[in-house]
Amino acid sequence: MQNRRIFLQQIGRWGTCVAAPSVLAYTSGCSKIDAKPPGIPVTDFHHSYIRWTLDTLIKPPKTVSKPLPMTLNRVRMPIEATATLTHKATGDQVRYVLGAECRTEQVWVKRDVWHDPNASMTMIAGEKHCVIEKHWARADFEATLFPPKLGAQPERQLIDPHEAFAGFAMDVAQVRATELNGTDVIMDALAGRGTVIARTEYTADGYAITLEYPVKTSNYSERERYYQIDTGPILFPGLTAIGSKDTPPIMACRLAYIAHNDPQWAEFLVCVPTVVTNNLKVYHYSQSVRVEEVRNRMFSVAWSSDPKTHPAP
Repeated sequence: MQNRRIFLQQIGRWGTCVAAPSVLAYTSGCSKIDAKPPGIPVTDFHHSYIRWTLDTLIKPPKTVSKPLPMTLNRVRMPIEATATLTHKATGDQVRYVLGAECRTEQVWVKRDVWHDPNASMTMIAGEKHCVIEKHWARADFEATLFPPKLGAQPERQLIDPHEAFAGFAMDVAQVRATELNGTDVIMDALAGRGTVIARTEYTADGYAITLEYPVKTSNYSERERYYQIDTGPILFPGLTAIGSKDTPPIMACRLAYIAHNDPQWAEFLVCVPTVVTNNLKVYHYSQSVRVEEVRNRMFSVAWSSDPKTHPAP
């Protein structure tokens, strides 16, 4: 009780300088207050989304292949991974996010929800450009947009989201994390319940590239002292040249999985049209690409059964 009275008396003297006791960092006279919790900000993938709105009363849809039974439809798609590209010569920077895969569907109907033929669908989103990526049962298939006067919908439809949708946002949350330095520390984190986030940094085509993604699947052994992550999907800019006069950098981003067990290299398994027979190709994660001279970093977000106690950015 005596300590509590002393603290309350100090509150009266500090006035507006007071912060929560757990985050107070002060010197005499309350000249320094640091209210930020320790750690490095990383993407909170559990609470990050791409959001867009179709409102036919504002503008006709340009990305659908069936007539809409409603006038308003809002979409919330979880974010799987991010890619930040910085042009080294100009300093120009763009960030793209990868949405979770879903299936093509008719919304707000009583039956026959799934489109036939059906396709997987995801979005690679940026502030100025988005790619709607659809994979049907075979590669090189194109659906017809609605209304039909819009023509065919390619497998990778490039759009301006602000022109195509009545509303659009990349809702990316952050959380503070601890960087994991060394094999033993990484293994300890993988043995626990906390979320592990990874970053892979490398250079290609004059761009500094930072990929960020949650570590979903991992392998490790305290006996042989190794770890290896095998996770995805993520975004991989690297199969084609990044950006040109007529092609924005987003078109170089491909779906991929990533594996590494060392801070200095990574291997990507990229989703590409893959030959099944002489006359048939399908989209499959089949092209392996190794990138040397990368920097792999890993971070741990503390686990708590109470989400309110997770550290905030």
